[in-house]
Amino acid sequence: ERVVYSAIQHNYGLIDCASHYGNEKEIGRTLNKAIQQDKILQRDDIFITSKLWNTDHAAKDVKSACLRTLRDLKLEYLDLYLMHFPVAWPNRRQNEDDYPEGFQKDFYGQQTDTTVYETWAAMEELVDEQLVKNIGVANFCSSLIWELDKVSTKPIS
Repeated sequence: ERVVYSAIQHNYGLIDCASHYGNEKEIGRTLNKAIQQDKILQRDDIFITSKLWNTDHAAKDVKSACLRTLRDLKLEYLDLYLMHFPVAWPNRRQNEDDYPEGFQKDFYGQQTDTTVYETWAAMEELVDEQLVKNIGVANFCSSLIWELDKVSTKPIS
């Protein structure tokens, strides 16, 4: 938390998060301290990115994953929300305490039938609901981005 707070004090303008990194709660406490308590930063002065994990690609899981991230980061919106990888794994969580599920050896070969197009459509709804300002992808090859762009109604950041 001290490192992130120091970065904010030194005018870092971007914080790159991901639920899978397992540090969004700590970053959220730090952001809250800087913005709400110490008032050394305005929310609009920092760009916050997070990423949708592979186990949350099903359309029914996308919004709840984003809301969990917003709760943990203590924010009302994200500047950018990325689909972390073009891979959909089964969501085997029983409750919020076992989130997020990491790289498990038994996931290989266990991809679900959820397509990146379905996940993207659910992410576009997050923009419409003003939970995120921009959406994009990470770890995608260029040809997959071109295919996604054919069906996208929102810009791919």
